[in-house]
Amino acid sequence: MRIATVEQSREIDRLSQVEYGLPGDILMEAAGCSAAREIEQSYFPELKRGTIGVVCGPGNNGGDGLVVARHLHSSGHRDLIVFVIAPPHGLQRSQKSAQKQQQSDLFQIQMKRVEKQGIRVVDLVASPSQMEQLRSCTLFVDAIFGTGLRLRIEDPFARVIEVMNSVQSPIVAMDTPSGLDADRGTVLGVAVRAAMTCTFGLAKPGFFVNEGPSRVGRLRILPIGFPLEVFRKVAVSHFGFNEKLARRYLPKRQDTSNKSNHGRVMVFAGQPGMWGAGLLASSAAYRMGVGYVTLAGFGEPLDVLTSMPEVLTANIEQEKFWRPEAWDAVVIGPGFGVNAKTADLIERLRASGATSVVVDADAITTCVDFRLFPLPESWILTPHAGELARILNVDAQTIEKDRYAHALQASRYTGCHVLLKGFRSVLAHRNRCLVIMAGNSALAKAGTGDVLSGMIASLLAQKVEPVQAAATAAYIHGRMADEWVRSGKDKRALTASDLREQLPVLMARLAGGALL
Repeated sequence: MRIATVEQSREIDRLSQVEYGLPGDILMEAAGCSAAREIEQSYFPELKRGTIGVVCGPGNNGGDGLVVARHLHSSGHRDLIVFVIAPPHGLQRSQKSAQKQQQSDLFQIQMKRVEKQGIRVVDLVASPSQMEQLRSCTLFVDAIFGTGLRLRIEDPFARVIEVMNSVQSPIVAMDTPSGLDADRGTVLGVAVRAAMTCTFGLAKPGFFVNEGPSRVGRLRILPIGFPLEVFRKVAVSHFGFNEKLARRYLPKRQDTSNKSNHGRVMVFAGQPGMWGAGLLASSAAYRMGVGYVTLAGFGEPLDVLTSMPEVLTANIEQEKFWRPEAWDAVVIGPGFGVNAKTADLIERLRASGATSVVVDADAITTCVDFRLFPLPESWILTPHAGELARILNVDAQTIEKDRYAHALQASRYTGCHVLLKGFRSVLAHRNRCLVIMAGNSALAKAGTGDVLSGMIASLLAQKVEPVQAAATAAYIHGRMADEWVRSGKDKRALTASDLREQLPVLMARLAGGALL
């Protein structure tokens, strides 16, 4: 799925108007008409039960809302009020406040049409006491601010949004929930909590990370007549990785194949007292279909032999062990220790020409402490926000405020693929981002990342390309957590071992054909 940033969305709009002769008025009419139709299909009972409140700000997003109001009114929904928060002349735009905006030209055109149609309009700036009428609405259309918002929302806009959120009525947002940063998914002071968002052309990056999913609700991507050629001309940098893609890249297994056809994974993980990390990665690699898995450490992981006897074991300190040509993919780091031995092993892997390497956990911190970056381009780094913060020398909160930008920055700095784990996971490489459309906070527990690293390495060993391997494994990993919750289990109860046990069932369903 192609995703457009705010800047890219503006360019799509501009090219449609300038090069293809589609004026803004026509595009706005198409957007409002499509949204009105979607609202009728999704919320017909609410439309008939009481008052529809269309809440409009002063810009083009407000104009979209006015078009929606006209079309709903024309469809027979006469119990409708347009609430306007748009000073006629406004104040000059300030760098400190989102509230000081003038009415756009298109807003003024649409307002004249609304007035000619006889739709009731309530000016919440001129008559703030009328704000209480919002509480009687059974459905809201949020058209206060669009995707271009960058400043913190203040009163009277903030107060209106708070009232809308407090009423137990569904909110349908136009293009983006007002107050949500459409690029980053952060809330600019206060934001609408929509039940559904009707966005136009392409989805926006902020819909899928941070606060985005909880504010967007059900996402509807509506075509409004942007020419196909425009989408080809505007090179988007963000993409969504979903179930259909995971199905595509999950390796097929022929009945005539044998274990040697499915690759070999070497897992450098664990140490005395922490062999469980290596076991989780190793068992997950097996579950994803690889033919052989060897768990290697500094010392013999003897307790692994009784819990999972199919895992081969090796002692790294035995020189005869070092045969990189016998491995198709490598995991290094889970429970391995941050020390010179780990650093030396990473350097030996680099010198050996190993191309399919997943660098996780302690190996990431070792790369930071021993200044081992950049790594080979084909390697995959799998940090969470705390680990990425150490790589970039910033705090984790800063990372979370813009997951896309920091994942891209880390990919440039480390020289390899970076899978930033979290909600939602983001895979960055070569100035492009994939956001993984699965996962929830049930994964916020020790060991789940070890499972993921083994899953990625297994796909690499089965000759899946690095981007597809990392994204497919991350999607399936997140999907298991989603299904755990959907089945009625508590998010707090999921363990890494549960993922390992659930993996065969989900993979069978993915391979079955029908969408889940």
